[in-house]
Amino acid sequence: MLHDLQKSFADVALTNSVEALLPHVATPRGAIERRLGVYHANTLNSLIDVLSAAYPVIQRIVGDRFFQALAKDFITTHPPQQPTLFRYGDALPDFISSFAPANDLPYLPDVARLEWTRVEAYFAADSAALNPERLAEVPAEQIADIKFSVSPTLRLLESDVPIFTIWHVNQPDQDRVPEVDFSHPESGFVLRPAHTVMQRVVPLETLIWLRALTSGETLGTATELALTHENTFDLQNTLRQHLADGTFTEFYL
Repeated sequence: MLHDLQKSFADVALTNSVEALLPHVATPRGAIERRLGVYHANTLNSLIDVLSAAYPVIQRIVGDRFFQALAKDFITTHPPQQPTLFRYGDALPDFISSFAPANDLPYLPDVARLEWTRVEAYFAADSAALNPERLAEVPAEQIADIKFSVSPTLRLLESDVPIFTIWHVNQPDQDRVPEVDFSHPESGFVLRPAHTVMQRVVPLETLIWLRALTSGETLGTATELALTHENTFDLQNTLRQHLADGTFTEFYL
């Protein structure tokens, strides 16, 4: 009985459907609809605020009214499934892909994926970065056999559109959005080495290298894969940069 009552009230909060709750209240129907409507409005506005905080670039691109309509449709079909609201909204990028009013903005789902990736990185577990000096202890003939553990905050992205550029030009400090070549693909990564989320565009061969290391391949195999894609891949500078960024947390042979 209590479970059914709680579910009925949750339905009111999310959908404003009062039918199942009416037998449990003595207030006249019109009054109860108005009163319960307050809970529905507050719940809806709160969830829209959660999505707005997670997807500020999407909101800036489409505008407030469009974003509210998008968010309301999303909330109706994808209500929260857990009490931790910072995890709410992960399905929005895929939802945008099927949201007909957004068909004229085919780059929008991938930009949304970048935004959610930043949320994931922010809330991922903390980890200490690998001390680069420890690699000096590895004999030269064993360097290729090294395997790295990567930061739990690392996220890799590849898109057919310039998602990092689109994200950058739609930041609050950008007064004028320059013209963007939407046919230009971009790959990159998101990382939170300390308390601030960072992101960087990298060549596809670097993404291939990172993806291989993340999946447990040795440094030698990852480098071979990168060189197969682009024979000018610079292992020394790439490794130095990622050690400085805090991409790796440990290594073993």
